[in-house]
This record gives sequence, structure tokens and C-alpha cells, in this order.
Amino acid sequence: MAMEYRFKPNERINELELAAKMQVSRSPIREALQRLVTEGLITFQVNRGFFCRGFDVEEILNLTDVRILLEERAVRLASEHASDLELRALFDWWQKTSAMADALSSADLTAKDEEFHMRIAKLSGNPELAKMIEGINTRIHFVRQIEVEKHRRLSTTYTEHNRIAEAMLKRDGQTASQIMGDHIRISAADATETMKEGLARIFMREA
Repeated sequence: MAMEYRFKPNERINELELAAKMQVSRSPIREALQRLVTEGLITFQVNRGFFCRGFDVEEILNLTDVRILLEERAVRLASEHASDLELRALFDWWQKTSAMADALSSADLTAKDEEFHMRIAKLSGNPELAKMIEGINTRIHFVRQIEVEKHRRLSTTYTEHNRIAEAMLKRDGQTASQIMGDHIRISAADATETMKEGLARIFMREA
């Protein structure tokens, strides 16, 4: 719900209404909201309560900068330390996924896209690095799904992943890292337009 902006940006979250809607008591709702605050998905203001996070281009760009650094490092480490079987499994899995990409919904393709990046993060052998990448992925999920919908028309999402997996299979971490960084930069290049489209979707839900 928070990942998909089911609440409008900066909208106050009514705990009682949410508890009634979910048919649970207020306590588990408050605990869940507090976890979402720690994950950066919502905010908390003293004496005012919980609020949906804002929808800010600068924040997305900042997260993207950090994501590039982390994922370039992750793919280098994975290329060096993952076993041959693990790298082959990643390559084969994405080959099968990309072959059926046109039949996948945008939501499913976004999930596969995120899974590809998380598989690499876990293959890096650094669980803290993987945890940081997962946290950023969660915070940019909504924008990322819009990006996938836009870029799938060019097939860039899965062709670039194929190139990354192929470079990793060859133990060419430098090339894989370069492709990874360029891949993320291209996706984020039109962040302003993507954010405008995202805002339109959020406010059209009740139209």
C-alpha cells in the first residue's frame, strides 16, 4: 500500500480508519506504520501522526545516485566471488524470463526486474550491501514500475540485463559494472516526466 502510493503524497494516515478497513486492532496497525517509517516509506510527525511520504524528484535522483554506486559494486563482487554454477543459473534464468517478457504484465516484469537486481546483490556475498539495495528498491518501486512500462516498448529492460548476465558469466566485472551503471542512468534520465506521470496516476485513482 505504501509502496504503491495508495495514500496521496503527504496525506495524513488515519490509524482508526485503517484498522477498521483491515479489520484489526489499532496496535498492529501502529506497529506496521512504525516499521514503514524506518523503511522510509512513510513519515511520522510528533503530535500529528503518520503521513504518506512526499513524491519528490530530488529524492528519487538522490536514491538513484546511491543505487548506482551500490549496484555497480554488487555486480563486480558477484562477478568475482559467485560460483560458476550460480552465474550460469542467473544467466539461464534471465534468458528464460526475457523470452517470455512480452507476455508478462508490467507489474510482473517489474517484479522480475527487481528480482534480477536482488539476485546479483545476494551473489555479491555482502549481506549488508544486499540489504541496502533492497531498501532503495522498496522506496523507488512505484517510480520503477512506471519506468518499466515506458522502457519495455524498447525492450531495454531485458536486453541490458542479458548483457549484464553475459558479462558476469565471463567474469568481466568491469564491463558488467559499466553496463549496470548505464542501465540505471538511462532508466532515471527522464525522472521528471516519470514523476509527473506518477502523480497523475495517484490523483486519477479517485477521479
